[in-house]
Amino acid sequence: MFDMRGDIRSNSGPLTERSKVSEKMNKELDEPSHTHWIAIGVLAAAIGGLCSYGYPTLRHVPGMLAQLPGFQKSLERVSIHLAEMEAVVKDWGRSQQELQELVAKLDKQTAARFQASRKQVQGLKVEIQSRVHDEVAAETQEIETQLSQVQAKSAADRANNRANVERLETEVMTLQEETVRQAGELRNARSEFEREYANRNQQLASLNEQMGRDRRDADDLAKKLAVKRIDFEVNRGHKEDLAEGVSLDITGTDVCHRRANGWMWLMPDRRTIWLRGQAAQQPVIFYGYPNGKRRELVITNVTKNSVTGYLILPADTGSYMTAALSKGE
Repeated sequence: MFDMRGDIRSNSGPLTERSKVSEKMNKELDEPSHTHWIAIGVLAAAIGGLCSYGYPTLRHVPGMLAQLPGFQKSLERVSIHLAEMEAVVKDWGRSQQELQELVAKLDKQTAARFQASRKQVQGLKVEIQSRVHDEVAAETQEIETQLSQVQAKSAADRANNRANVERLETEVMTLQEETVRQAGELRNARSEFEREYANRNQQLASLNEQMGRDRRDADDLAKKLAVKRIDFEVNRGHKEDLAEGVSLDITGTDVCHRRANGWMWLMPDRRTIWLRGQAAQQPVIFYGYPNGKRRELVITNVTKNSVTGYLILPADTGSYMTAALSKGE
Protein backbone atom coordinates (compact mmCIF):
# COMPACT_ATOMS: atom_id res chain seq x y z
CA MET A 1 0.00 0.00 0.00
CA PHE A 2 2.76 2.41 0.82
CA ASP A 3 4.59 1.58 -2.48
CA MET A 4 1.40 2.21 -4.45
CA ARG A 5 0.95 5.57 -2.72
CA GLY A 6 4.49 6.51 -3.54
CA ASP A 7 3.89 5.54 -7.18
CA ILE A 8 0.73 7.60 -7.27
CA ARG A 9 2.44 10.65 -5.75
CA SER A 10 5.39 10.42 -8.14
CA ASN A 11 3.18 10.09 -11.22
CA SER A 12 3.24 13.25 -13.36
CA GLY A 13 1.96 11.87 -16.69
CA PRO A 14 -0.62 13.28 -19.07
CA LEU A 15 -4.15 14.21 -18.18
CA THR A 16 -5.55 10.79 -19.04
CA GLU A 17 -3.06 9.00 -16.76
CA ARG A 18 -3.91 11.47 -13.95
CA SER A 19 -7.56 10.66 -14.42
CA LYS A 20 -6.81 6.95 -14.09
CA VAL A 21 -4.75 7.60 -10.93
CA SER A 22 -7.61 9.69 -9.52
CA GLU A 23 -10.08 6.87 -10.11
CA LYS A 24 -7.70 4.36 -8.51
CA MET A 25 -7.20 6.62 -5.50
CA ASN A 26 -10.98 7.03 -5.11
CA LYS A 27 -11.32 3.27 -5.03
CA GLU A 28 -8.58 2.99 -2.42
CA LEU A 29 -10.22 5.72 -0.33
CA ASP A 30 -13.34 3.58 -0.23
CA GLU A 31 -11.35 0.57 0.98
CA PRO A 32 -10.10 1.79 4.48
CA SER A 33 -13.50 1.50 6.21
CA HIS A 34 -14.04 -1.91 4.69
CA THR A 35 -10.60 -3.10 5.77
CA HIS A 36 -11.16 -1.69 9.20
CA TRP A 37 -14.32 -3.65 9.64
CA ILE A 38 -12.60 -6.75 8.34
CA ALA A 39 -9.90 -6.32 10.94
CA ILE A 40 -12.51 -5.87 13.67
CA GLY A 41 -14.36 -8.93 12.40
CA VAL A 42 -11.20 -10.96 12.39
CA LEU A 43 -10.47 -9.81 15.93
CA ALA A 44 -14.00 -10.69 17.00
CA ALA A 45 -13.72 -14.06 15.32
CA ALA A 46 -10.46 -14.62 17.08
CA ILE A 47 -12.00 -13.70 20.39
CA GLY A 48 -15.01 -15.90 19.65
CA GLY A 49 -12.76 -18.73 18.68
CA LEU A 50 -10.79 -18.28 21.79
CA CYS A 51 -13.99 -18.27 23.79
CA SER A 52 -15.30 -21.38 22.06
CA TYR A 53 -11.99 -22.96 22.46
CA GLY A 54 -11.81 -21.95 26.11
CA TYR A 55 -15.34 -22.88 27.03
CA PRO A 56 -14.65 -26.59 27.32
CA THR A 57 -11.82 -25.81 29.39
CA LEU A 58 -13.67 -23.52 31.82
CA ARG A 59 -13.19 -26.18 34.27
CA HIS A 60 -9.69 -25.59 33.90
CA VAL A 61 -10.26 -21.85 34.50
CA PRO A 62 -8.63 -21.85 37.81
CA GLY A 63 -5.58 -23.22 36.17
CA MET A 64 -5.90 -20.98 33.30
CA LEU A 65 -6.52 -17.91 35.37
CA ALA A 66 -3.06 -18.34 36.47
CA GLN A 67 -2.15 -17.86 32.81
CA LEU A 68 -4.55 -14.89 32.29
CA PRO A 69 -2.03 -12.17 32.92
CA GLY A 70 0.09 -13.47 30.08
CA PHE A 71 -2.91 -13.73 27.79
CA GLN A 72 -3.99 -10.27 28.80
CA LYS A 73 -0.59 -9.00 27.88
CA SER A 74 -0.95 -10.70 24.50
CA LEU A 75 -4.30 -9.05 24.01
CA GLU A 76 -2.80 -5.74 24.96
CA ARG A 77 -0.06 -6.25 22.43
CA VAL A 78 -2.69 -7.19 19.81
CA SER A 79 -4.73 -4.13 20.74
CA ILE A 80 -1.64 -1.95 20.50
CA HIS A 81 -0.84 -3.49 17.18
CA LEU A 82 -4.40 -2.96 15.98
CA ALA A 83 -4.27 0.64 17.23
CA GLU A 84 -1.06 1.13 15.35
CA MET A 85 -2.63 -0.46 12.31
CA GLU A 86 -5.68 1.83 12.65
CA ALA A 87 -3.40 4.87 13.02
CA VAL A 88 -1.48 3.82 9.96
CA VAL A 89 -4.72 3.30 8.05
CA LYS A 90 -5.97 6.73 9.17
CA ASP A 91 -2.67 8.32 8.10
CA TRP A 92 -2.91 6.52 4.78
CA GLY A 93 -6.50 7.74 4.38
CA ARG A 94 -5.49 11.32 5.12
CA SER A 95 -2.62 10.95 2.67
CA GLN A 96 -5.01 9.58 0.09
CA GLN A 97 -7.42 12.47 0.74
CA GLU A 98 -4.61 14.98 0.36
CA LEU A 99 -3.44 13.20 -2.78
CA GLN A 100 -6.98 13.24 -4.15
CA GLU A 101 -7.31 16.94 -3.38
CA LEU A 102 -3.92 17.56 -5.05
CA VAL A 103 -4.93 15.52 -8.08
CA ALA A 104 -8.25 17.38 -8.25
CA LYS A 105 -6.38 20.68 -8.00
CA LEU A 106 -3.97 19.53 -10.68
CA ASP A 107 -6.94 18.42 -12.78
CA LYS A 108 -8.54 21.86 -12.38
CA GLN A 109 -5.28 23.64 -13.19
CA THR A 110 -4.66 21.34 -16.14
CA ALA A 111 -8.23 21.80 -17.37
CA ALA A 112 -7.92 25.57 -16.92
CA ARG A 113 -4.59 25.62 -18.76
CA PHE A 114 -5.96 23.30 -21.43
CA GLN A 115 -9.02 25.52 -21.79
CA ALA A 116 -6.79 28.63 -21.96
CA SER A 117 -4.50 26.90 -24.46
CA ARG A 118 -7.53 25.79 -26.41
CA LYS A 119 -8.91 29.33 -26.43
CA GLN A 120 -5.47 30.67 -27.38
CA VAL A 121 -5.14 28.05 -30.13
CA GLN A 122 -8.66 28.84 -31.27
CA GLY A 123 -7.82 32.56 -31.29
CA LEU A 124 -4.57 31.90 -33.13
CA LYS A 125 -6.45 29.65 -35.52
CA VAL A 126 -9.04 32.34 -36.17
CA GLU A 127 -6.30 34.99 -36.51
CA ILE A 128 -4.24 32.75 -38.83
CA GLN A 129 -7.34 31.89 -40.84
CA SER A 130 -8.23 35.58 -41.07
CA ARG A 131 -4.66 36.53 -42.01
CA VAL A 132 -4.42 33.69 -44.51
CA HIS A 133 -7.83 34.65 -45.89
CA ASP A 134 -6.77 38.29 -46.20
CA GLU A 135 -3.45 37.35 -47.81
CA VAL A 136 -5.15 34.88 -50.15
CA ALA A 137 -7.81 37.48 -50.96
CA ALA A 138 -5.13 40.11 -51.63
CA GLU A 139 -3.08 37.72 -53.77
CA THR A 140 -6.24 36.58 -55.54
CA GLN A 141 -7.21 40.20 -56.17
CA GLU A 142 -3.71 40.97 -57.45
CA ILE A 143 -3.75 37.85 -59.63
CA GLU A 144 -7.20 38.78 -60.94
CA THR A 145 -5.98 42.33 -61.63
CA GLN A 146 -2.88 41.01 -63.42
CA LEU A 147 -5.03 38.48 -65.25
CA SER A 148 -7.42 41.27 -66.29
CA GLN A 149 -4.47 43.34 -67.47
CA VAL A 150 -3.02 40.36 -69.32
CA GLN A 151 -6.41 39.61 -70.87
CA ALA A 152 -6.85 43.26 -71.85
CA LYS A 153 -3.33 43.38 -73.25
CA SER A 154 -3.89 40.06 -75.00
CA ALA A 155 -7.13 41.37 -76.48
CA ALA A 156 -5.37 44.55 -77.58
CA ASP A 157 -2.51 42.49 -79.01
CA ARG A 158 -4.96 40.23 -80.81
CA ALA A 159 -6.74 43.29 -82.19
CA ASN A 160 -3.43 44.82 -83.24
CA ASN A 161 -2.29 41.51 -84.71
CA ARG A 162 -5.59 41.14 -86.51
CA ALA A 163 -5.26 44.68 -87.85
CA ASN A 164 -1.64 44.03 -88.80
CA VAL A 165 -2.58 40.75 -90.47
CA GLU A 166 -5.39 42.43 -92.37
CA ARG A 167 -3.05 45.27 -93.36
CA LEU A 168 -0.37 42.78 -94.40
CA GLU A 169 -2.94 40.75 -96.36
CA THR A 170 -4.10 43.94 -98.06
CA GLU A 171 -0.50 44.90 -98.80
CA VAL A 172 0.23 41.38 -100.08
CA MET A 173 -2.83 41.49 -102.32
CA THR A 174 -1.82 44.95 -103.49
CA LEU A 175 1.72 43.71 -104.12
CA GLN A 176 0.39 40.69 -105.98
CA GLU A 177 -1.83 42.90 -108.10
CA GLU A 178 1.07 45.30 -108.60
CA THR A 179 3.32 42.36 -109.50
CA VAL A 180 0.78 41.06 -112.00
CA ARG A 181 0.36 44.57 -113.41
CA GLN A 182 4.12 45.11 -113.57
CA ALA A 183 4.55 41.68 -115.18
CA GLY A 184 1.98 42.68 -117.80
CA GLU A 185 3.64 46.04 -118.24
CA LEU A 186 7.00 44.28 -118.47
CA ARG A 187 5.68 41.94 -121.16
CA ASN A 188 4.14 44.88 -122.97
CA ALA A 189 7.33 46.87 -122.54
CA ARG A 190 9.35 43.92 -123.78
CA SER A 191 7.09 43.55 -126.79
CA GLU A 192 7.20 47.29 -127.34
CA PHE A 193 10.98 47.20 -126.93
CA GLU A 194 11.27 44.38 -129.44
CA ARG A 195 9.08 46.29 -131.87
CA GLU A 196 10.95 49.49 -131.14
CA TYR A 197 14.23 47.64 -131.51
CA ALA A 198 13.14 46.28 -134.87
CA ASN A 199 11.95 49.73 -135.86
CA ARG A 200 15.17 51.24 -134.58
CA ASN A 201 17.17 48.72 -136.56
CA GLN A 202 15.18 49.64 -139.62
CA GLN A 203 15.54 53.32 -138.79
CA LEU A 204 19.24 52.80 -138.12
CA ALA A 205 19.66 51.08 -141.45
CA SER A 206 17.71 53.88 -143.12
CA LEU A 207 19.70 56.42 -141.13
CA ASN A 208 22.97 54.80 -142.13
CA GLU A 209 21.85 54.86 -145.72
CA GLN A 210 20.72 58.49 -145.35
CA MET A 211 23.99 59.32 -143.59
CA GLY A 212 25.86 57.77 -146.46
CA ARG A 213 23.94 59.93 -148.90
CA ASP A 214 24.34 62.95 -146.64
CA ARG A 215 28.04 62.23 -146.32
CA ARG A 216 28.38 62.12 -150.03
CA ASP A 217 26.31 65.28 -150.36
CA ALA A 218 28.38 66.90 -147.61
CA ASP A 219 31.54 65.91 -149.35
CA ASP A 220 30.19 67.42 -152.54
CA LEU A 221 29.09 70.51 -150.66
CA ALA A 222 32.42 70.73 -148.86
CA LYS A 223 34.12 70.55 -152.12
CA LYS A 224 31.85 73.28 -153.36
CA LEU A 225 32.28 75.32 -150.20
CA ALA A 226 36.00 74.72 -149.81
CA VAL A 227 37.76 78.07 -149.71
CA LYS A 228 41.24 79.40 -149.27
CA ARG A 229 42.34 82.59 -147.57
CA ILE A 230 44.97 84.87 -149.04
CA ASP A 231 46.37 87.62 -146.81
CA PHE A 232 47.63 90.80 -148.51
CA GLU A 233 49.15 94.22 -147.95
CA VAL A 234 48.86 96.78 -150.79
CA ASN A 235 50.69 100.13 -150.87
CA ARG A 236 48.78 103.18 -151.97
CA GLY A 237 49.30 103.93 -155.67
CA HIS A 238 50.58 100.44 -156.53
CA LYS A 239 48.70 97.65 -158.22
CA GLU A 240 49.09 94.19 -156.65
CA ASP A 241 48.01 90.80 -157.99
CA LEU A 242 46.28 89.16 -155.00
CA ALA A 243 45.61 85.88 -156.79
CA GLU A 244 45.36 84.47 -160.25
CA GLY A 245 42.79 86.65 -162.05
CA VAL A 246 42.38 89.15 -159.11
CA SER A 247 44.27 92.47 -158.86
CA LEU A 248 43.88 95.36 -156.36
CA ASP A 249 44.91 99.01 -156.65
CA ILE A 250 44.51 101.50 -153.72
CA THR A 251 44.24 105.09 -154.81
CA GLY A 252 43.56 106.72 -151.38
CA THR A 253 43.22 106.05 -147.64
CA ASP A 254 41.35 107.68 -144.71
CA VAL A 255 43.10 106.59 -141.52
CA CYS A 256 40.70 108.44 -139.24
CA HIS A 257 37.64 106.62 -140.53
CA ARG A 258 39.56 103.51 -141.55
CA ARG A 259 38.36 103.69 -145.12
CA ALA A 260 40.06 103.26 -148.47
CA ASN A 261 39.44 104.03 -152.15
CA GLY A 262 40.60 101.98 -155.18
CA TRP A 263 39.51 99.27 -157.60
CA MET A 264 39.75 95.54 -158.33
CA TRP A 265 40.37 93.95 -161.68
CA LEU A 266 38.87 90.50 -162.26
CA MET A 267 39.88 88.01 -164.91
CA PRO A 268 38.63 86.30 -167.01
CA ASP A 269 35.51 88.40 -166.37
CA ARG A 270 37.36 91.46 -167.59
CA ARG A 271 35.42 93.68 -165.21
CA THR A 272 36.30 96.26 -162.61
CA ILE A 273 34.88 96.62 -159.07
CA TRP A 274 35.31 100.13 -157.66
CA LEU A 275 36.08 100.68 -154.01
CA ARG A 276 34.81 104.04 -152.76
CA GLY A 277 35.11 104.72 -149.04
CA GLN A 278 35.37 100.99 -148.33
CA ALA A 279 35.36 100.55 -144.53
CA ALA A 280 37.59 98.12 -142.69
CA GLN A 281 36.01 94.76 -141.65
CA GLN A 282 33.24 95.31 -144.23
CA PRO A 283 33.50 92.53 -146.84
CA VAL A 284 33.25 93.15 -150.55
CA ILE A 285 31.30 90.19 -151.94
CA PHE A 286 31.46 89.23 -155.59
CA TYR A 287 30.90 86.10 -157.73
CA GLY A 288 33.31 84.70 -160.26
CA TYR A 289 32.87 83.54 -163.81
CA PRO A 290 32.12 80.92 -165.10
CA ASN A 291 31.28 78.79 -161.95
CA GLY A 292 29.47 81.59 -160.06
CA LYS A 293 31.13 80.82 -156.69
CA ARG A 294 31.27 83.43 -153.94
CA ARG A 295 34.40 85.49 -153.27
CA GLU A 296 35.13 88.03 -150.56
CA LEU A 297 37.60 90.84 -150.06
CA VAL A 298 38.03 92.20 -146.50
CA ILE A 299 40.21 95.14 -145.48
CA THR A 300 41.33 94.66 -141.88
CA ASN A 301 43.51 97.74 -141.34
CA VAL A 302 44.07 101.13 -143.02
CA THR A 303 47.24 103.16 -142.70
CA LYS A 304 48.38 106.33 -144.44
CA ASN A 305 50.33 104.56 -147.20
CA SER A 306 48.83 101.05 -147.31
CA VAL A 307 46.01 98.72 -146.43
CA THR A 308 46.04 95.10 -145.17
CA GLY A 309 43.41 92.43 -145.42
CA TYR A 310 42.56 89.03 -146.85
CA LEU A 311 40.89 87.53 -149.92
CA ILE A 312 38.67 84.41 -149.73
CA LEU A 313 38.44 82.34 -152.89
CA PRO A 314 37.08 78.88 -153.74
CA ALA A 315 39.66 76.12 -153.26
CA ASP A 316 39.60 75.17 -156.95
CA THR A 317 40.00 78.74 -158.19
CA GLY A 318 43.40 78.11 -159.71
CA SER A 319 42.38 75.12 -161.87
CA TYR A 320 39.27 76.58 -163.40
CA MET A 321 40.91 80.01 -163.65
CA THR A 322 43.70 78.52 -165.71
CA ALA A 323 41.19 76.72 -167.91
CA ALA A 324 39.17 79.92 -168.37
CA LEU A 325 42.21 81.98 -169.24
CA SER A 326 43.36 79.38 -171.77
CA LYS A 327 39.94 79.43 -173.35
CA GLY A 328 40.00 83.27 -173.45
CA GLU A 329 43.27 83.25 -175.20
